[in-house]
Amino acid sequence: MKGMTLAWLLFNEERKEKHHRYFSWVQGLLMVFIVTLSLASENIQYYLQDNLRNLLGADAVISQPNALTPEHQAYLTELSEKMVVTRQVDTTLLHDGSWQRTKLKAVGEGYPLQGQLKIATALNGEGVAASAGPESGNIWLDERLFNSLSLNIGDEVVLSEQRFVVSQILLHEPDRIREGYSSTMRAMINAKDLERLNFPPELVHYRYLLAGDKTQVSDILSWQKEVLPAAVISHQQGAHPLALFWKRTENFFGLMSIILFFMAAIAIEQLMQLSMKREKYFTAVCMSLGSKRSVGLKISLLKWLFSLIMIIPFVLVISAACHWLIIDWMQSTFSDLQWHWDTSVALSSLAAVTFILMVFQLPVWIAITQSSVARLLNDVKKDKGFWMTKLSAVAVFCLVAWVYSDNGLLTAMMLGALALSVVLMVTSSWAVLTVGEKVSQPFSGLVPFTLFMMKQRLLTKSTQILGVGLCAFLLLFTLMVLRDLGDTITSNQRVNDGNVLISKATESQMADITRWADEQNVEIRQSKPFVFAKLLKVNGETLDEYAEQPSQSLDTMKTSIRLHWSQAVPSNNRIIKGSWWSENSAWDQVSIEPEVMTDLGLQIGDRLTFFVGQQELAFTITASHVYAGAGSITFWVQMPPSALAYIDAPKYSMASMELPKDKWSQLGELWKKHPTLQMVTMKEMTERFDANLAMLTDVVSSFALLISLLAGIVILSSIHALESKEKRKNSIIMSFGFSRKTCLMLNVFEWVITALTAAFGSVAGAYFAGLMVYQSQFSLTYTPDFIWMFATVAVILVLVVGTGVLASRRNLDTSIRHLMAEG
Repeated sequence: MKGMTLAWLLFNEERKEKHHRYFSWVQGLLMVFIVTLSLASENIQYYLQDNLRNLLGADAVISQPNALTPEHQAYLTELSEKMVVTRQVDTTLLHDGSWQRTKLKAVGEGYPLQGQLKIATALNGEGVAASAGPESGNIWLDERLFNSLSLNIGDEVVLSEQRFVVSQILLHEPDRIREGYSSTMRAMINAKDLERLNFPPELVHYRYLLAGDKTQVSDILSWQKEVLPAAVISHQQGAHPLALFWKRTENFFGLMSIILFFMAAIAIEQLMQLSMKREKYFTAVCMSLGSKRSVGLKISLLKWLFSLIMIIPFVLVISAACHWLIIDWMQSTFSDLQWHWDTSVALSSLAAVTFILMVFQLPVWIAITQSSVARLLNDVKKDKGFWMTKLSAVAVFCLVAWVYSDNGLLTAMMLGALALSVVLMVTSSWAVLTVGEKVSQPFSGLVPFTLFMMKQRLLTKSTQILGVGLCAFLLLFTLMVLRDLGDTITSNQRVNDGNVLISKATESQMADITRWADEQNVEIRQSKPFVFAKLLKVNGETLDEYAEQPSQSLDTMKTSIRLHWSQAVPSNNRIIKGSWWSENSAWDQVSIEPEVMTDLGLQIGDRLTFFVGQQELAFTITASHVYAGAGSITFWVQMPPSALAYIDAPKYSMASMELPKDKWSQLGELWKKHPTLQMVTMKEMTERFDANLAMLTDVVSSFALLISLLAGIVILSSIHALESKEKRKNSIIMSFGFSRKTCLMLNVFEWVITALTAAFGSVAGAYFAGLMVYQSQFSLTYTPDFIWMFATVAVILVLVVGTGVLASRRNLDTSIRHLMAEG
């Protein structure tokens, strides 16, 4: 009890000091980030699970591109209490010369199976429940589609040369689970009308909505795995289709937090120089008075716990506010998303961060165990504290990477980028200070003296440069590289792909497009065939058995991919591993992109089983290809043309063309003849890319704000840790007859050199990172805007120098008398 009282008294004394405040700020920022991330992620997962129950529209849904056989339908009818069939197709609606892409759903008797179908007769009107879908000859459009075509209730739209009356505005579909967050516009017609539209059968997608209890759903799941392995099934006891995506999003930001922990480690290391010395001294004094060494350790541990307990209420309040802001911002994506507080998640996150902070604190406690009375008389400079600080930081980074890593590629890219930046910063700081000090030795003046003094404190200055440089690197990479990315990709696509991309065309549609292009004198830039395929097994194991970690590649492979065939290596691909097939080689070979191979843990020689058409086909991986530029149409998986002899499946094409301005009006005729043709213009692609880029920039800029705060704490911590030495240095300078103004100028020069070195390292890091990102992901050459880059560097210089000079002004509060008093 006495120990706790003493620890509380000492804590109250120390909390008034600067280094304790800085330490609390670092702890608080880390806690706020992790707690907010965990709360937001849990909130979204909770919403998705609730959304699954409310937007599935059935107890189970089987989805596939082909109709079930009569035998399969009869069996499902027996297994379930009730079954309703819906069909969907991507098509184009026309009205008064305007067109709009839409996903058309055909519903019949029994729809909706579960949930509520809501409609209205006016935009923003009050919705009413509908007991059935549209009558024959009518069509219901969602609000965005209705508004985009400038329609009124009672107007007619043209679909596949058939006219439909717009009778209602579609507000809510109870079975929209997989399209709930898609930007695709929606329309609904009666199932009887789908027959007269004569859509190609291979373009119609089927969904079977099933009602049943848990036992029936379990039986349906077992039957589907055995009989329909390529079908996609959703059920209320399963996971939301987007749950995996949001888990990976959380993992990505968790990995990004390594940068935060790295900055925190820099600040904590600076502050530990003071706290470690103080704790060791206090323990030695206690031991000299007859106490045990464990008393000092106990009091240090209690003080650390008190500091955490004091900031936790503030952390919870700030985290709740940040959590609310994130949920409010995301409501543009999830309209029904509501703020939800989960105390257990908040407490478990706090416990996890507390453990991490405890690892950071270990060097202090280990140093206490090495304390002795002899150190009061003869302080030993070298101990294990320095290396323990480094090891504890590495342990924290490994722990965070292990918790948030969902695949080796993402983790390697994040840690590799961080390591490259750190090496670049350390190397540049060492080179500038060492070379600068050597070159300036023959000269006199403030700058040579400043370089000499900075060289004597190389480790400390490198730490400052690292903190400032990493902050500047992240800001530059976000604001500079991402800013240039949109313009570069757009211009590259225009040169290689033209201004119209055809993402899916049947063989007959592609033949008509080729004839139309010849007639209209339109250039087709690229045209590549493919079939749809779904990966079922890897080396005989199902994907669920084989894959251990979530990834984007895995999620896509579980649904469907485009399987391309080519005898020669495509001009925009390059082989990096294995060998491409020859004319007389085996047909069952595939080449896989390296990102997919890394995500799924594949190797050359692995055997992949795909479901193509209505059959299973096994292929051996013999090569790995990368995108090499010159045309954006590329494929994850490619096979030899000889494999087509074993495939009975609809064939499609992807193509691109350059459409002159005077030919844009002709697109309406093309869509009128082929409403299911999937085309997108360069303008639409650019708008989508810019929207995604803007969201990414907002998120990373918010993250960069935390980095900036930690960079400020790094500067303040390093200044405070060296305050006594700086005062002594200034006193010595003034003892030679120099004024405080001279000391101030030395301080300014020191911070200018620090800022210049950090700016150089951050610019070089951002430039090389840009080169790697552009080359590896887009096979493009990165050419930054150097004027904008140097303007950004100038801002960094002003901010760093201003912050450093203002924060270190107390170091000038000294005199020769202070130097004599110390002596």
